[in-house]
Amino acid sequence: MKDIILVTGKDCHLCEQAKEILLGLDEYKINFSEEDVYAKREYLDAYWDKIPVILYKDKVLLWPFTAKNVTEFIL
Repeated sequence: MKDIILVTGKDCHLCEQAKEILLGLDEYKINFSEEDVYAKREYLDAYWDKIPVILYKDKVLLWPFTAKNVTEFIL
């Protein structure tokens, strides 16, 4: 199982699109948790104007991304 973090924001329509992409990738055994960009100072400083953002291990994937981008990112 691949554990990733989706950094999101309140009332973010792009974040909803990102969640739909992740939910559509069942065959890749992705387990994702959402973290609000305001939850940690490091998220706020780095990503406040870039959400949604995917964090996996020590890598960062910035929006816009597609399902193909995500699968390549986590492999």
